[in-house]
Order: sequence, then C-alpha cells, then structure tokens
Amino acid sequence: MLTIEILNNILPVLYGIIIIFYGVAFFSKKEGFLVDISKYRSPFFIIILLVHTFYFGLRIFIYKHAPITTSYEILTLLAFSITLNYLFIEVKTNVRETGFFILIIAGIVQFISTLFIQELHDINPVLKNYLLGFHVAFILIGYSAITISGIYGFLYILLYRAIKGNKFGQFYKRLPSLHLLEELTYSALKFGFLFLTLTILIGLIWLPHSVDNFSYSDPKLLATFIVWTLYAIGFIGKTLGNFQSKTLMKMAFAGFIYTMLSVAFVNIFLSSFHKFN
Repeated sequence: MLTIEILNNILPVLYGIIIIFYGVAFFSKKEGFLVDISKYRSPFFIIILLVHTFYFGLRIFIYKHAPITTSYEILTLLAFSITLNYLFIEVKTNVRETGFFILIIAGIVQFISTLFIQELHDINPVLKNYLLGFHVAFILIGYSAITISGIYGFLYILLYRAIKGNKFGQFYKRLPSLHLLEELTYSALKFGFLFLTLTILIGLIWLPHSVDNFSYSDPKLLATFIVWTLYAIGFIGKTLGNFQSKTLMKMAFAGFIYTMLSVAFVNIFLSSFHKFN
C-alpha cells in the first residue's frame, strides 16, 4: 500500500531530524540559529511517536496482523520502544543531555527496518495469537531498556576515565554527573530485567503448547536466558551492595553489546522455532 510505503520512508527522516536537534543541542559551542532549533525537540518527539503509532495502526488494519511477522517489522517496533522509553526517562528526570546517544541507536534500527521490511503473503496462524503479542511486546521493552542502560553505562565509563585522567573537556561537561548516570543506568537495568523476566515466563508457559517444534535448547531461548542471567547478576549485586558502580556500568554496557550481537547472530545464522515464516 502506497500510504504505508510513504510512512515507512518518512520515519527514518523524522528520526534523522530529531537526532540532529539533540546533536546540535549537545555539541554546539555557541548560541545561534542551530542552538535555537533545539527548543523544537519536544514537539517533534510527539510528532515522531504519533507518525510511528499511525504507521503501526495502518499496517495492522491493512495486513490484519501485528507487526511481528519478520525481523524487520520487529526492528521498527524496537525503534519505537527505545524512543518511547527514552521520552519517559526524559520527562521523569528532565535530563536531555543523553538524548543524542540513545536516539541515534533508535534511528539506525529504524533505518535498517525501512530498507528491508516487506509484507509476507502467508502468515503463520501462531503470529496472530494475542499472547504472542504480549511476549514480543515485553521482550522489546526489555531490549530497549537494555539498550538505554548500555548507553548510559558507556557514557559513565567515558566520564569516569576522563575525570580520572584529568581530561575533563567540553564534551564531558555536557554529560550528567557520574551519580546521575549511575542512577539512570540502574533504573533502566531494573526495567529491562523485569520485562525480560515476564518475557521468559510467558514463553515457558505458552510456547510449549503452541509451537510444534518447541525446544528448551532453542538458540533464541538460550540467548535470552543468558541475557536475563547477566542482568539478574547485576541487579542482585547492586541491590546487595556487592558491586562497585564502575563494575555495574561495565556489565550494563557488556550486556548491551552481547544482546545486540547474539540477536543478530541467532537471526542470521541459526535455525529457531521462533522463525514462524
């Protein structure tokens, strides 16, 4: 459908514009027109979320299924989830200095989805199940929180090393404090751990009875469980006070890298009962 195709091509452009807004606000050293446009970030944020929501709604109405039938449909959902999660954090904390680093990930994910997304002609009936919709929604929320915690952890490590090496330049002055970055990372980590737990519970309860070739040794299931284990260790270690802040930040960043690489590797190279098409 032409309208869906137009919206699909508009989305990465919108993400590119808001990334520029946040980038200008973060990197610009002087006042002027480019700095002034950063005040339009918030309304443009709303525009992106509304267009993205309309895009999903139109796909569901026209194609009669949730946008979860291919990896590239799921990528656009992930981009939306990262953006929505970040907006919630920004509104809650009033911290806008990290938006550029998070939204650039969402923009890249959406760009990849736009390039390769296509509609399947034959849809597996399993993909129309509502419990599967919750399963996918929860894991996307969990992965978006993992992405955000990983970026915050990475910024914490950069800032920590800059302070330790007495190289506190303009870039680092724009970042939140170490304490605030730690709090943001831990909040996102808890959020990701919660939704990964819900994802695994729904999967273990529902999938064995709904998928003919279900296996507990499935690569995606094992990869998700390893991610969950890493974040469980980080969550418990932080709660009990056994981990230093820097250790938790390194775990958050390493967990994010592992998650992205494992998801890509499993989807591209390994077979899985999660591939319903």
